[in-house]
Amino acid sequence: MSNGSEHGLDYEQARLVKMVNQIASNVPNRDDIAGQVAVHLRTFWTPVMRADITEIARQHPETLAAQVHNALDQLQTVEA
Repeated sequence: MSNGSEHGLDYEQARLVKMVNQIASNVPNRDDIAGQVAVHLRTFWTPVMRADITEIARQHPETLAAQVHNALDQLQTVEA
């Protein structure tokens, strides 16, 4: 996992990576991190932001924490 800039991400992509990894690191209840991240993304992120971070997860999976990948999987299941 990294901040994204060394993986060829532009500023906005690197900012999304940093934000979502920080969300995963700072959720108050450590029991269901992915679930809490998914709720946060669904509640506070725009559909464009969610689509962008999903695409980043596909193209640069090493930039995101494992719990972020799990959260995105949960979002895909709910939004499908």
